[in-house]
Amino acid sequence: MGLGPSIKMTTLHHYRCPLVEVATKDSDIEIVGIIVSGVSESYDDKVYSAKRVGDIAKTLQVDGALVAIDGWGNHHIDFVNIIENLGKNDISSIGLSFIGLQGRLVCTNQYIDCIIDTNKGTTGYESCMVGENNLTDYDAKKAVAILKNKLSKRQRLNNINSNKELRVGKLTKKVFTINEVAFGEKTELINNKLIIRKNIARTFISFDKRIKQIKVNIIKPHEHNIFVNSNLDCMPIACKYSGELGEGITHELDGVTVMITGVEIGTGYQPANIGSSEGVLKDRVYFDRAGTPGTSDYIIHIDFSFFDGEGRTADGVIGAHRLVDLIVQEIRDVLVKVDNIPYKKYEYYDVRKPDKAKVVIVKIVSGLGNMYDTVLFPLEPGGILGGRNIRDSRNLPYVISVNQCRDGVIHSLL
Repeated sequence: MGLGPSIKMTTLHHYRCPLVEVATKDSDIEIVGIIVSGVSESYDDKVYSAKRVGDIAKTLQVDGALVAIDGWGNHHIDFVNIIENLGKNDISSIGLSFIGLQGRLVCTNQYIDCIIDTNKGTTGYESCMVGENNLTDYDAKKAVAILKNKLSKRQRLNNINSNKELRVGKLTKKVFTINEVAFGEKTELINNKLIIRKNIARTFISFDKRIKQIKVNIIKPHEHNIFVNSNLDCMPIACKYSGELGEGITHELDGVTVMITGVEIGTGYQPANIGSSEGVLKDRVYFDRAGTPGTSDYIIHIDFSFFDGEGRTADGVIGAHRLVDLIVQEIRDVLVKVDNIPYKKYEYYDVRKPDKAKVVIVKIVSGLGNMYDTVLFPLEPGGILGGRNIRDSRNLPYVISVNQCRDGVIHSLL
């Protein structure tokens, strides 16, 4: 088992994935899509899923793959098997994983020839700081450059001077900047101020018998010298104005992030896999990563007190995430109606480049339960309600578009 706080990819990380953003901007390759494969418990399931990833990549007729994982130890069995099955299908790949000193591969094969180590710490060991050893833009740029070099050597990086493109899909994001967050009588947006209904948590506390108490606090920018319980996730606040996830129009709030934490009320147990992240906030979250709040963000901090034993169960943790989605939905219901606040508009296209090398991104995600789960295709960006747990599909791989990833179809349970 190997998954600690510093390498976990939060929901926010997938929503703003550095690998997606860097790779799709490279003019020499076409990103045909993203394969999302879950980590399984049994060895047979690990091998089976890896073979299916290889089959999908072969069917997509890709030349190369970028394979990223946020675990190590036994999780590297999935990682190594996927790279092997890509190689057997004549697909060049680059892996991205935490290695350092603690996360060295537990197995290998002839196809493992280049891994980008996402370790950022000085010790080479996992830390309890969320986001410290996350995959970053710099890691992604290295991976893309090295993959292109491998493809070039195999004569698969041709027609680099061709600019032929076909736009086959479009996602529009309208991003509204929030300058202040405060409590008030009702949830509303007034100019660039987000007001959250006082005692909002009381509406939902009775919805899950595993949870004794919910606290909703507002943490102001730079006021991070406070104690927090173990991190369960960081989420964006966004909603669909039109269309399905990955298309149409999405409304998003900038300058504010949702952070979920939790603890068992009687035992004091901090929900975690191999290391909890409770402590002083400034020492337990690496700010300004793709998957963590910015130092200048307001943080809507939702903290759960689980009944004894429930903070270490899959149902307990999933229940907390569901309640967060209900709380955030009250903000989404206001956000979707906004029409009088200035916004920045971003347009993202699913692009086909017929003359360029074809590359697929492979995300190896959590699928073991409790503090290690992934839900796909929720109703709202970054949400969980309406989604399907990849564990319920025995961690078989899904194929999603880059715009679906950008639009929050992946929800992480940390």
